[in-house]
Amino acid sequence: MTPKSPTEDIRDARHRLAAKFDNDLDRIVADLRRQQRESGHEYITLPARRPEKASTTPEQQS
Repeated sequence: MTPKSPTEDIRDARHRLAAKFDNDLDRIVADLRRQQRESGHEYITLPARRPEKASTTPEQQS
């Protein structure tokens, strides 16, 4: 029997988490935020980075 790859481990954990909350993303996020609050660690939220507008080239304008 070969050991699982890290990718398979992550997928398994994701499926278990989704099943625990009936695939309800709002409940999953609420639980993760609760865990953050209860951990006692300080978390930061970075501002969203907006992509720069793409420049158009003469070929794209026609």
